[in-house]
Amino acid sequence: MKKYLQIALLGSAAFMTQSALAHEPGAHVHGVATLEVALDGKVLTIDLSSPLDNLIGFEHQPQNDRQKMLVKAMADRLNKSDKLFIPTASASCTLQNTVLSSPVLDKPKEAKPQATTDVDEARHADLDGEFVFTCEHPENLHDIEVRLFSPFPNLHILNVAVATVKGQAAAKLTADNRRVSW
Repeated sequence: MKKYLQIALLGSAAFMTQSALAHEPGAHVHGVATLEVALDGKVLTIDLSSPLDNLIGFEHQPQNDRQKMLVKAMADRLNKSDKLFIPTASASCTLQNTVLSSPVLDKPKEAKPQATTDVDEARHADLDGEFVFTCEHPENLHDIEVRLFSPFPNLHILNVAVATVKGQAAAKLTADNRRVSW
């Protein structure tokens, strides 16, 4: 069953990516992020991929106290993901785990000479987040309200792909349309 969901999610993600690329130049677009949602049994997994600019306003290692504070505030908000992703109430979903991955969250590595730094990596850093919920009544799960737009005002469009045993869905969410249903 898990393999079916992975294949279905990959198909939805490919569709969403092709759609986004047809309208936007390049895969890394400020203001746009992707969300992949999969339900496997009682486990609801939500994967977020976003340019850091959408979340903190820059895409490099924090260089001053203000930028360090912005990174910490972003991580604190995302670690309270049960306030950002609201599954159907009757599904009784509970947050189990949050994993955030980004160059600004990693421990500082030895400084590399500027000449050897990859320019694209330095200017176009992302954040990847995985949010895992357990749902007591997964059969009741039919939507998720996404509350990322208010705490992250640089985020304007969230392309969502959903895969469950009931089927697939795709949506484009905005601050005015924050719910994906299937």
